[in-house]
Amino acid sequence: MNRAANIIAIARREFTIRIRTRSFTVGTLLLVLGVVLIALLPTVIGKIDTVDATKVTVVAADNALAQRSATTISTLLNAGAGAGQSGSSAGIGQPDFVVSIATGLPAAREAVVRGEASGVLSIERSADGTLAFTFYSNDPASGRTASLLQQAANAIAVGDRLDRLSIPASQQATLFSPAAFSVAWPDPARTEPIQGGAAAVGQDMLAFGMTILIFMIVIMYGNWVAMSVVEEKSSRVMEVVLNAATPFQLLAGKVFGVGLVAFIQYAAVVVAGGVALLAQPTIESVVLGGAASASMVPQGLTPGLLLLFGLYGILGFLLYASLYAAAGSLVSRMEDVNSAVMPMTLISTGGYMIGVYASTGLLDARSGWITALTFVPFLSPFMMLGRVSTGIAQPWEVAVSLVLLVAMIVVAIWVAARIYTVGVLLYGQRPGTRAVWRLLREGM
Repeated sequence: MNRAANIIAIARREFTIRIRTRSFTVGTLLLVLGVVLIALLPTVIGKIDTVDATKVTVVAADNALAQRSATTISTLLNAGAGAGQSGSSAGIGQPDFVVSIATGLPAAREAVVRGEASGVLSIERSADGTLAFTFYSNDPASGRTASLLQQAANAIAVGDRLDRLSIPASQQATLFSPAAFSVAWPDPARTEPIQGGAAAVGQDMLAFGMTILIFMIVIMYGNWVAMSVVEEKSSRVMEVVLNAATPFQLLAGKVFGVGLVAFIQYAAVVVAGGVALLAQPTIESVVLGGAASASMVPQGLTPGLLLLFGLYGILGFLLYASLYAAAGSLVSRMEDVNSAVMPMTLISTGGYMIGVYASTGLLDARSGWITALTFVPFLSPFMMLGRVSTGIAQPWEVAVSLVLLVAMIVVAIWVAARIYTVGVLLYGQRPGTRAVWRLLREGM
């Protein structure tokens, strides 16, 4: 009972000190603000797009051709921009491109010079009857607007050729009807549907965000644990505390106290982000106008994935925080903390980078070496969530990685306790690899 009471007392003291610091308050506010802004980013982009609609003017000698071309351009450009380009126009009543007709080319070009329009598309008919298009704009020739207008010009030219060949409009429509096309898995055993681009990107970003949060928990609060040990060593408070508690109790209390601070801060971040996502349809209707769309949970966000996020976050923190505490016990000055914790920082950064690259598709998450690394306890907290969110990881793989992670935590705590027992009493030394090995053998 005395052991548990000591651990709780140390954890309470560590928690009280850390949670009252200005860095905790400011850091929490900045993280909450950042995650809310990220969650509301589609609405912000939509507001910018509604203000900055691209204005294009069409000039043609034949008024009927100008009217038909303006309709075609407006339909094609706004359909492409709303569905796949900017993603902001659909459903809010404000097109990304506003197409108008002018009668005189010089006046229309002057309007572009004054900045009243983004460009003028001049349509002329040559001697052989074909159409020629010239786009006058200050934007680059390879820019987005010029590229979209070129596609629209091709459609206008094809339609005009069909008209001159006396092909009825009803038959013209059948010429451009899309062919049947589907995408399937190469493995016949896989029966789940292949997700579209938006769903796949949503899942990638979801795994990416969760991996970042776990990495921040490990690095930020692991360093807090190490610095707390060094602070008490440098002020000689450690010697007083050791009279009332064992080194193991001191280590456990620091890990649990800082861990509770981490839980509170990231619970605030997750709750703020969730509320912002759920409120986004209502905010969008107020900012952009129109009725609020139905609230939708981000693609791939399931209770199981949230549970795994919590498990890997907590277990990953316990694994690294124990080793950070042991590393902090080996040095006596704050300026030596970074060099002491460098091995853990490099390992966690490596796992984070591989996990991010795999979750975003830069690395093949199905490759053998990626699969093998997800079972390594020091890397699995950063790598397994990406494979789970995309449906690659099997349930048994997740179970095995969790079991190995728990087993490694037990080993890490045992190793950290032995180093901590002797390391907290070392002053004026910077132990190397041999000294650490000696501490492991001599630890009580």
